[in-house]
Amino acid sequence: EEALKKAVVSTQSTGSHGESPLIWRELVDRGGAGTYLGGWKEFSDMAGHWYNYKDTLESGKVAEICRENKSSHEASVANSVKPAVTKTTIAVVGATLPLAYSTLPLLLGSCFVEHNLVLALQGDDSGVLEGIKMELEDCAFPELHEITTTQSVGSAVATADYIIVLDPLNTSSHPNKFQLIKAVNLFYKSLAEDLKGKMKPNAQVIISGYKSNLGGMLLRHYGAAGGTITTVLNQDEQLMRSILALKLSVLPSDIVDVAVWGNVPVYEPASAVMATVCNHVGAITGPPNYQKTVAVALNEAAWEDKNVPSRDTRDKEISELSGRSPVLSSALAIFRHISALASGCASSTMGIVSEGQFGTTAGSVFGFPVSVSEEGVVTVKEYGELPETVKQLVSLQDNMLLVEKKVALGECDDYETAMLHCEAALWSILESPKLKRELEERELTRLAAEEAERKAAEARAKEEAKKKAEEEALKKAEEEAAAALAAEEAAQQLEDEDGDED
Repeated sequence: EEALKKAVVSTQSTGSHGESPLIWRELVDRGGAGTYLGGWKEFSDMAGHWYNYKDTLESGKVAEICRENKSSHEASVANSVKPAVTKTTIAVVGATLPLAYSTLPLLLGSCFVEHNLVLALQGDDSGVLEGIKMELEDCAFPELHEITTTQSVGSAVATADYIIVLDPLNTSSHPNKFQLIKAVNLFYKSLAEDLKGKMKPNAQVIISGYKSNLGGMLLRHYGAAGGTITTVLNQDEQLMRSILALKLSVLPSDIVDVAVWGNVPVYEPASAVMATVCNHVGAITGPPNYQKTVAVALNEAAWEDKNVPSRDTRDKEISELSGRSPVLSSALAIFRHISALASGCASSTMGIVSEGQFGTTAGSVFGFPVSVSEEGVVTVKEYGELPETVKQLVSLQDNMLLVEKKVALGECDDYETAMLHCEAALWSILESPKLKRELEERELTRLAAEEAERKAAEARAKEEAKKKAEEEALKKAEEEAAAALAAEEAAQQLEDEDGDED
């Protein structure tokens, strides 16, 4: 207040003020004329004359109003300062693939709304990259700050916080499993060379592909392990939850803890052994948050194994119907994966670098059910004692991943040797007679089905041969009857002609 008394305010008015140099003005937005009234003495005189109000600067309402105005002004200034917007860079390796075209719009407008987002698109065709860039710019995504395109992986990942690797290799490009694994090795060896020394130490590498877990292991083998490596596995989780939801008449979101244990389940579905469901109407029901296991809700052993197709089977079926590569579910899986890393998620499934959880090999990239904190920390979900079937599945997948790595690195140089390694890995874990017996029973069932089909085919062939013989005999009899009739008619005609001559 003393400072206010001593403050000097320049005005257009002339003259001096006895007690204070402050200039008071009637506020226009409060109904005043907007004219200058003078200093504190003039204002005090006016207030006393018109409103019978007496006050001083040192005490009373004026000091209180001064303090209130000061705090309000400081709060207004603080609120007017916008917080710095975080700049986040996402590099997409393989941005010219059809999968990228479906994925990129999903990343914008949802995951990073509070960020200035920079997209670094890498691909082999510069023309296609520029076209994609123009389309994204036309969409006017509010958080999209910049788009860069390049054919160099190193340039794309140099400042990236997230590196999305779209692996183009699958069973369509390489139907032979052995050749697919060898091709995966060449792809990730080249990628590791491009990443080493160029990516940020804390960058997150996200791999999507048929052999993404093997790819992550190969990146680590070839020295590109500077950042965090995770692999997208929830596409198979999505498929399992979707079909289970249809079967149980619930929403897919009502089903949780469907998991992919170990490798990408190209040839078998995700696991629902630990899955639970809520809002299911059945023999046992409860409040909306009441959960029961999917196995109890299905009330049929191994229903999902018989009715949920593998990714390979599903993709081929979609391709045959639509005439194009199926990418929508893969794109959504990538979006949900990176969204979980950016914002957190209570329950998901993804491939991460194993630390030996559940007896897996430390250092391998293994699929686990996980939770992700809001800070992006991925934690493997803890369970009590795992069911025996899950233990066996984890052991089998762990061994198969190690075998695939051996095949990829050339420790198995031919298909026959590779298959021997796979078979040895499979039977080396069969310490449980129960699992061995189940596998033998499945094999016997398969052989019995093949034998039954063979016998049925032979029976059908015999029936067809018999039917054909009967048809031929009937046809021959008809032909003979027709010939006999024709001969009889010819003889009759000849006899008639001889009678006419006589």
